[in-house]
Amino acid sequence: MKCTKKIILTQPNYGWLNKRAWQMPPYTIAVLNACLKKHGYDALLFDPNFNNITETEVLNFFKESKADIIGVSSISTEYIKTAKIMNSIIKKALPDALIIQGGIIPTVIIDTAMKDENVDYWVRGEGELSLPQLLAELEKANPDLSSINGLAYWENGSSKINLKNAYVDDLDSVPFADYGNLDFIEYGNKILKYSAGLLPRNFPFAVTITSRGCPYKCIFCAGSTINGSKIRFRSAKNVLDEIDKLYKAGIREVIFLDDHFLGERQRAKEIMHGLIERKYNLTWKCVNLAISSLDKEILELMKQSGCYQMTLSIESGNQHVLNKIIKKPVRLTKVPEILEIARQLELETIANFVIGFPGETWEQIRETFRFAENLKVDLVNFHIATPLPNTELMEICLDGGYLPKDFDYEKQAAAGYSKGLISTPEFSPFELEILRAFEWDRINFSDPKRKKAIARIERISEGELEEWRVNTRRKCGINVVK
Repeated sequence: MKCTKKIILTQPNYGWLNKRAWQMPPYTIAVLNACLKKHGYDALLFDPNFNNITETEVLNFFKESKADIIGVSSISTEYIKTAKIMNSIIKKALPDALIIQGGIIPTVIIDTAMKDENVDYWVRGEGELSLPQLLAELEKANPDLSSINGLAYWENGSSKINLKNAYVDDLDSVPFADYGNLDFIEYGNKILKYSAGLLPRNFPFAVTITSRGCPYKCIFCAGSTINGSKIRFRSAKNVLDEIDKLYKAGIREVIFLDDHFLGERQRAKEIMHGLIERKYNLTWKCVNLAISSLDKEILELMKQSGCYQMTLSIESGNQHVLNKIIKKPVRLTKVPEILEIARQLELETIANFVIGFPGETWEQIRETFRFAENLKVDLVNFHIATPLPNTELMEICLDGGYLPKDFDYEKQAAAGYSKGLISTPEFSPFELEILRAFEWDRINFSDPKRKKAIARIERISEGELEEWRVNTRRKCGINVVK
């Protein structure tokens, strides 16, 4: 039976609290919308983030909506305070409505999430499974919530947290994102300045995810907590079918948000051969590529199929730090070889690094900058190691006393990856912030030719680039771009 309740799927304006709003297409709630339709539910999508909608405007929208059920997504624990503001606004506007929070926050920090008295239910893990089941149970006179995978709720004053032990095994069964009442093409024409890896070359663009899960154990990442340690893949046919649909809708670039797009080599090759055969003149890129998956054959296929840029998360320029501290399977001797092939193919290249781990020496940190300086890439990004909830890095920092005595993640989460929090005998947060900002400036902008390349990649003028540099130096990169 079709639900008679009015359902809204939404997310906060991440630009609140003086933060940067990542105005990307709201892919996750669009996929949820498609899943709800598959189960006979109709939902309205509301995205305060895209047009920088104020708290008052959000309040008025929900008052007028007269909605019964609101599903609120969350993209990062960094925005926990923003999420709480959003939930409080909805509850103030609609005191009798049910609020369901999903996404990263309840999946990673459920105990903290459940302190928010404005939320009625929390969906941990993949909402494609749990949300339709929850809605179906809520329609019953006597709902049984105990069997819903990953659901958390309060019952008679006691917290109930169901096991999160099921994932979508067949990703081809998940319908393609459906943006419903939102203007899909308007999102696709948005220029996201200062976001090189997420900024398309051709418009309109779309984003998608073709795999989930991560087998790696990098100490700073909660990826396996969110999507499991086993990589699951959509089939090449399924991915190409979605690309066909996007192209017919007017899309001219696809950005893959996968961590392991190339993780299954034959599948990746089939996708790229399919793009070549279609002759769409469609461009594409992936926000993160594993160096171990790259070689001459794959890079040539990437270029032939429309890829123009690759981002490599190398993390450190010291092999010991990679192997023994970060626990990331990157072989540094392979990096120059891969980058040289990419250069010959005229692929834009971005390299990401992280500094400031407990156990990392000051000299090893400086070695990372020397390694980055010698790479033939268009842009290098440096981040400061940030202890996120439910990661090994957080455990190490708490056990070793590397965080401030008054450390409270909820209060300090808004700092982002430019702000240092970790102190060891080797370095202080202040030293990391200064070093990161000034080495980023020195390495990236010492060559006029490279300056022009970076301005082009970031979609900014050379005047804006110089202003960006000055602000980064003077503020150490903290909340420089909004």
